[in-house]
Amino acid sequence: MIAVLLCVAPPALAQSFFQSIDDLPLAPGLTESADEGVSFDSPGGRIVTAVAQGADSIEAYRRFYDDALPALGWKRLADGRYRRDDEVLSLEFKPRDGRVEVRIGVVPAGSEKAR
Repeated sequence: MIAVLLCVAPPALAQSFFQSIDDLPLAPGLTESADEGVSFDSPGGRIVTAVAQGADSIEAYRRFYDDALPALGWKRLADGRYRRDDEVLSLEFKPRDGRVEVRIGVVPAGSEKAR
């Protein structure tokens, strides 16, 4: 008798995304603080701030976004921000209450906040 084993791969972990930036993934271990975020559209483009916290290191979260953003079409600028089409994305990592806070801002390129 020939035994046939069917190996069923476990489903890939579903990637979570920020509520206010629906094409930007949350790094593993981050939890979004939706009540701290701000999002609105202006005639010049969207202006979004998203905030999340996690227990990993600043370096781990920075590495995640340094790898993930280019794959999503964001190009790193000389000052550490990222640009995609007509938007600029900034990342800020801060220790807060024994955890790491990740603050992400998206503004129209050329706006006062983007400079």
